[in-house]
Amino acid sequence: MQTFAGWIVVSNFTFSYIRNMKRITIKDLAKMLNLSTSTISRALSNHPDISQSTKKRVKSAAKEFNYITNLHARSFRKQQSRLLALILPEINMFFTPNLIKGINQAINATNYTLLTFLSNDSYQQEKEIIQQCLSWSVEGVLISLSKETTDLQHLKPLRQAKIKCVLLDKIITSEHYPSVTIDNVEACENAITYLIQKGHQNILGIFGNPNFSISNERIEGYKKAIIKNNLPLLEENIITVEKATDLDMILPPILNHNKNITAIFTMSDELLVKSLYQVNRLGLSVPKDISIISISDGVYPYLTHPQITHIQDSGDKMGKNAAAFLIESITSINSSSKMLLPTKIIELNSVSNKL
Repeated sequence: MQTFAGWIVVSNFTFSYIRNMKRITIKDLAKMLNLSTSTISRALSNHPDISQSTKKRVKSAAKEFNYITNLHARSFRKQQSRLLALILPEINMFFTPNLIKGINQAINATNYTLLTFLSNDSYQQEKEIIQQCLSWSVEGVLISLSKETTDLQHLKPLRQAKIKCVLLDKIITSEHYPSVTIDNVEACENAITYLIQKGHQNILGIFGNPNFSISNERIEGYKKAIIKNNLPLLEENIITVEKATDLDMILPPILNHNKNITAIFTMSDELLVKSLYQVNRLGLSVPKDISIISISDGVYPYLTHPQITHIQDSGDKMGKNAAAFLIESITSINSSSKMLLPTKIIELNSVSNKL
């Protein structure tokens, strides 16, 4: 190979180029070196059938022209993209960062690559992302459903293409798609039972968007604990909001007019933050005037004063388990259909004893 002021001479083939040219392909290398594309590919892969001199020529040209192997094309030929997709409804400052962290840590230990998509809580965008996943020939999909999603028909093309799909966190139970989540009913029931055992009988439950199955399951757990402990089930004590900022208008009037409320349960960190802000704004002391418990990722409760007693729902743990579960479903013929991650109560300083 010789270089003359912008001209490259390789094996009697003169190739004029500009260093800022478009990405060079394996076909370009083959044409320059007067070799077949298969010989180029095997030379770059150190195949034993290719002579050392040919390998040297090919690698030298590849280096000179900044040739980079097209992994997508190689995977397409092998019918293995080694790509996994993660579809999330949103990214907020609670739970989601640790969820993504856990997924990445699990996948980084493999030879898969993760593509992350946001549906912005839109069913239509979720459908469009599924089509992108099909176009990219991903081997597996992790998806937390949007608030607009009421069925799983849009996932059917994945199943038809034999692309594994695992639901996580915000799910709809289906025999066709395995899932990873916590037992939302049990988690909420345990939180409310804990308050009742501390002597609290008038408990305000604050829940997220009622379009989410996760909200309805946690409401079910609230009701189950109240009824099981022979307390009156007051529908006015069950609050649902589409977004946490709705509490700025809803919560102060409730706490001002119902002085019998002694405890608040929130189903997420996001709702906990807003509730605690309004409690402090009203001049109420935690836990002296009102107790608070939440389902939480377990990070924010340690950043407040007092620190918040919570049912720990670890995003990091869910992410790692969901990624491992997906990879298992790709590589195993017989994989389980549902994984329920355990939760535990972390007793800190936000609940008073009324007994």
